[in-house]
Amino acid sequence: MILGKLGNTDINIAPFSIGTATFGNVYGKTNNLELKKIVKKAIDNGLNYFDTSPYYGNKLSEINLGNSLEGIERSKYIISTKVGRYGDDLFDFSESTIISSLDESLGRLKIDYVDILLLHDIEFGNFEQIINESLPALEKLKKSGKVKYIGFSCYPINLIKKVVEKSFIKIDVILSYAHYCLLNDKLTSIIPFLKENNIGIINASPLCMGLLTTNSVPDWHPATYDMVNFIKDVATRVHVKYMSKIEDYALAYPLYNSEITTTLVGIRTLKELEMLINILHDRVICREHVFEYIFDNLAKYHNIELE
Repeated sequence: MILGKLGNTDINIAPFSIGTATFGNVYGKTNNLELKKIVKKAIDNGLNYFDTSPYYGNKLSEINLGNSLEGIERSKYIISTKVGRYGDDLFDFSESTIISSLDESLGRLKIDYVDILLLHDIEFGNFEQIINESLPALEKLKKSGKVKYIGFSCYPINLIKKVVEKSFIKIDVILSYAHYCLLNDKLTSIIPFLKENNIGIINASPLCMGLLTTNSVPDWHPATYDMVNFIKDVATRVHVKYMSKIEDYALAYPLYNSEITTTLVGIRTLKELEMLINILHDRVICREHVFEYIFDNLAKYHNIELE
């Protein structure tokens, strides 16, 4: 398996990485023993980057990930966590909270440092505070040795570019979600800019937060009722017409873009992990005409933002 270099960092990672919002029961209840098996199997198969946040499951994701990693040599895995978001409507991007939040996360994760620390969903913060207080706080933590690399997660594509342009702190990585998938490819519009600035790109949510699957969509999903029903109908037709699952094609899609270093995929069960590994190693055949059918049928919602 070919590893990709994440921007200008010394981190080399697989094309798929493990998102652990699922470890916080965000997509349904998990089994702690199975989570431990997921972590071990992922690392054994070279998928050793795990992303978490205190926001996921009210800290449960970090707790379960920390327990699942216990006993595994620290050099065997890469971890990113986040600061700034702690609830659906609870945000605090102040320096004092960022510093204390990281210490609390390190305790839950049972480690001394994180490889990547991200400001979480900066579009909900005050822009001036993000530039003048939050990012400098991350830089301070980087200098302390508790963090190796820093960056932010953000949904609006234009805001990612604006923050990078205005920041006087060197940003190492960004995390963009639901903007490089079968429904939306707006991330491509800023990839050249990010590459020019030596910023690593973490692409998240190729399943568009559970929308591009044959499973039911979480109640909290921002898509409209009509959009959910339309896409579920497309997924059904793909299955009936081609005996294929739309999620397989959604997961495979980012692998065809060499500019995307890694794609975070939320994993809740061993079965889901095994499918991810099979797709990575071309054990699941994705046919071009099926991709074309999917794109044609999803065209109505192409690049529609999920507000």
